[in-house]
Amino acid sequence: MNIIFDIGNVLVKWDPVEIVRSVITNPGAVRVAEHLFAHQDWHEIDRGTLTIPEVIQRAVERTDIDEDIVAAIYHAVPASLTPIPESILLLKQLKQAGHSIYALSNMGHDNAAYLAETASFWGDFDAKVISAEVKLIKPDPAIYEYLLNKNGLTNSDCIFIDDSLANIKTAENLGIKSIHFHSAEQARDELRSYISWPE
Repeated sequence: MNIIFDIGNVLVKWDPVEIVRSVITNPGAVRVAEHLFAHQDWHEIDRGTLTIPEVIQRAVERTDIDEDIVAAIYHAVPASLTPIPESILLLKQLKQAGHSIYALSNMGHDNAAYLAETASFWGDFDAKVISAEVKLIKPDPAIYEYLLNKNGLTNSDCIFIDDSLANIKTAENLGIKSIHFHSAEQARDELRSYISWPE
């Protein structure tokens, strides 16, 4: 089987509120995180149509947050993407068992470059589709089709693992078996219904 992993909140930690709290200590961290990471501009980072300097300037213009704080928060993102050990173990075990491993992730250029340099699992993928590199983002069906077509994969021979229900639904609509990720242990248990798995 071909196992397709999302990255954020599946293989690495992704916690916007904690990122904000690493820079500011006031009680408004949740609101600031919403302004900076739930806004369409952040999706355009993932889509590869805006750069971090552009998003910093736009955030300053639309909010009352100081530019140095906005910049510090966005620049804190890459180092916050720390691997989730249980998930990395699962990925490596699947690889060792002979399954092909792919990544399909909404991620900007800077974060992908950081993980390419620092993440021990980055080289385990047979191929990666990073949204900013192809100017498409999940849950747009086109990015799933891009992964399948570029790598000669058949939808029925793939299992997609993602923490976003919207992303899972698109995959299922395309005939891709899917697992809505909550934890590595839960994902491992659900994989047993699709593949043989050592006890």
